[in-house]
Amino acid sequence: MRLLSVLASAVGLCVLGGTSLAAIHVGPVHVKVMERTGDKQFSETLAYPQKLASAPKLTATTPFSLAFDAFSDAAHQSSLALDQAHVVLRHTATGDEATLAGKMGSRGSYRVDMTRKHFRTLLSSAPGKYAVTLVLGSFDQGALVYPVGEVLVAGKRPAGTGSAVVYGRREEIRHRFGEPQGMPNVLVSVVFALLAAAPLGGLAVAWQRIGVSVKSVDGRAAVFMALVAAYMALAVAYWVGVRLFPTLAYVLALALPTYVAGQRALSQRRAAAKQ
Repeated sequence: MRLLSVLASAVGLCVLGGTSLAAIHVGPVHVKVMERTGDKQFSETLAYPQKLASAPKLTATTPFSLAFDAFSDAAHQSSLALDQAHVVLRHTATGDEATLAGKMGSRGSYRVDMTRKHFRTLLSSAPGKYAVTLVLGSFDQGALVYPVGEVLVAGKRPAGTGSAVVYGRREEIRHRFGEPQGMPNVLVSVVFALLAAAPLGGLAVAWQRIGVSVKSVDGRAAVFMALVAAYMALAVAYWVGVRLFPTLAYVLALALPTYVAGQRALSQRRAAAKQ
């Protein structure tokens, strides 16, 4: 049982339920169930070994809190700092357990608060009746297990009522793949290609007007035109599938040679025109 393992891991002792094996004495135990607004739904103070007279109902908005003092003497004069202080909630029907750790305020004064997160993660999926046990331990003083009583946990479904497992033939799973994206009409593609190539025609007309021909193209001009053609090919490659950053790297690599070749070609043509 987890209840025994929790205690044995802290104090290294064998614990029998409901018995004190050493000199740990617990003072009045205050059990409260409060609304979020601060309204009190349930309150009872117990003196060891008393138990709760009734089982308070816990919900997500009204979790409970438990506060107590620990002493090393029966007269409750010497406060005791514990090495372990837990509240264990055990489902009476299924045996499932949830453990909440206590926090020490001043020396020997402890408090266990159940938050809405604790309720949601530990108890809400298994409503029903829970046995509440206070588990205390000290390496020097021994151990104490104090059955405080029972609480009722509200929830959407009772514990142990999972969905039934049905064996047999299942309905065939039909997967529908996404339909391919529609392509534009062929005529649109052709018109776009012609519009993209139109500047080349304009360039040819401009060259013809300024007297540029295949015969008049010398070596420097041929290099410049080849670099311009490389730029055009690079634009086509980017359109087809080359990524942006590699394309930018190629553009930077072509920039300086194109500038130098163009400057020399224009200088040579200006010199030829003066002659």
